Amino acid sequence: MNRLRNTRGYTLIELLIALIITGIIATAGFQFYVKMHNSTMGQEEISEMQQSSRVSLERISKSIRMAGFKIGSHPAYRINGESLFVFASISQPVDTILYFLADYDNAELIGADSLDASLRPRKLMIQINGGTPEIFADNIRTMHFRVVNPTTLEVTLTVQPLSPDETFADNDGYRMYTANERVKMRNLGI
Repeated sequence: MNRLRNTRGYTLIELLIALIITGIIATAGFQFYVKMHNSTMGQEEISEMQQSSRVSLERISKSIRMAGFKIGSHPAYRINGESLFVFASISQPVDTILYFLADYDNAELIGADSLDASLRPRKLMIQINGGTPEIFADNIRTMHFRVVNPTTLEVTLTVQPLSPDETFADNDGYRMYTANERVKMRNLGI
């Protein structure tokens, strides 16, 4: 019986100290988790931007390579600001493929509709033979075309996410990814 009386439990102070230490460790762990989660989300956005620009450039490049195919003296392409007209004979005597940027309406930008106009991304559209324009890629900031020489065009796309990254200081928190490609027109004069 003496043995049971001499055993002591934890005091209130020992329990409070253990609780405080556990709280500090839990808070540090949670902060680490939040930081890693945000980092992962940022990397995922960057990956999506890179993929979107690569796919868009690949499709635009394919069209540019076809420019001038079997159309005789008709111009192979026309650049009008941020728009590109590509002319080739694929299904008609002269097919027209148009790439251009269009603004989103507020319903399409749910959650980002309050963005300043200079920060709002646009959508890359494609229109074939005067048909209905279709969305080709999302969240495009700019698109530029440059004539390198009579048979080569350079296409530059800049993409951005819809929401800013609070850990990124430049561009009002918007990460940007710019990709460009030089494309040689293979079918001029055919």
